[in-house]
Amino acid sequence: MKKQTQRIQRILVPVDFSAYSQNTIDYASTIAERFDATLILLHVIESLPYSVTDTFNVVAHRKGLQTLATSLLRNLKDEMQARKLTVKTRLVWGTASREILSEARRERPDLIVMGTHGRSGLPHAILGSVAEKIVRLSRVPVLTVPLSIAAGSKKRSRLPAGA
Repeated sequence: MKKQTQRIQRILVPVDFSAYSQNTIDYASTIAERFDATLILLHVIESLPYSVTDTFNVVAHRKGLQTLATSLLRNLKDEMQARKLTVKTRLVWGTASREILSEARRERPDLIVMGTHGRSGLPHAILGSVAEKIVRLSRVPVLTVPLSIAAGSKKRSRLPAGA
């Protein structure tokens, strides 16, 4: 029986605009370059859209958060397009793991590339791990880029030749 090779055409990349996220984008863009794949950059805003000050004034943050995230996504898209990559961006509100899985169902990527923050112990128990939930519940392969690699040198953040 002949083995069928799956071609990577669409890569979903959840981003949080951190330094770790940038190295994850580097991994994903290297894969996209090798396979001529489309990158789908997704940012999920989980923050509450309002805050109450000590004077009990309600301050709306939604517009400011959306404006900032839109600008940062546009910058990432421009950077990737300068490298001749095809890029789509998506900004959504909600719970990160739920929205990433929802976007994966909608976009039908061949691969999800995401970073891990490396939390353990109590922070992990309280916050959970978005990457862990995605790995466990995703219907497509997930490549996780650990914090130790993301924090390391650029030399380690690239795929080996021929990969």
